[in-house]
Amino acid sequence: MGIQDLRNERMILGFLMSGPKTGYRLRTIARRMALFYNVTLNKIYPVLRRLEREGFVSKEVILQQGRPNQHLYSLTAEGRKHFLKLLTCTPVPFDYSFDFLTRVFFFRFLTPDRALEQFAAEIESLESQLQELKGMRERVETQADPNGRFAYETAVQVVSFLIEWYRKEWEKRRRERTTTDEAEQVRKPEV
Repeated sequence: MGIQDLRNERMILGFLMSGPKTGYRLRTIARRMALFYNVTLNKIYPVLRRLEREGFVSKEVILQQGRPNQHLYSLTAEGRKHFLKLLTCTPVPFDYSFDFLTRVFFFRFLTPDRALEQFAAEIESLESQLQELKGMRERVETQADPNGRFAYETAVQVVSFLIEWYRKEWEKRRRERTTTDEAEQVRKPEV
C-alpha cells in the first residue's frame, strides 16, 4: 500500500469515527477540508471496499425509490482499533518530492526564460492556493478543534514559505539572466 493509499485510509476511518457516512458524504467532507485531502469517489470506494473486506468497516445498503441505493459505511470495533493504531504509528519521513521540485530538477533542459516562466506559474498557483486557504480561515476558527486549527495554520505557513522561497529563486535567476544578457551584448562585435 502506497503513502497516498494510507492517507486515504486514515482520512476515511477518521471521518467514520464520528458516525456512519456514505462515500459521497466522505468526499464532501474531504472537499471542505480541501487543503489536506483532494480525493475523488474513484479513490474512496476502492478503499472502502478493502476496509470492508478487512473487517474495519461494515456497509448497510439503504433501498431508495427511483434513485440508486445508498451505501452507508460504519466503523467496526476492529476499525476503531486500527484507526487509533494508524494515528500513533512511527512517523513517516517528510515527503518532499513535490511535483514542482521534480520538474525543477530537469529545468536544465529548458531555456532560462522558460524556467523563469515555470517558476512564475508555480508562484501564481501557490498564491491562489494561499488565498483559498485564507478564505477558509473564519470557518476553521469557528468550526475546527485545536488540532484542525493547527493543521490549517501549518498548511498556511508551508504555502507561504514556498511562495517566499520560490520568489527568491525566481528573482535570483532573473538577475543572473539579465547579467548574462548584458555580458553577451558586450561580447558581440558591432557590424
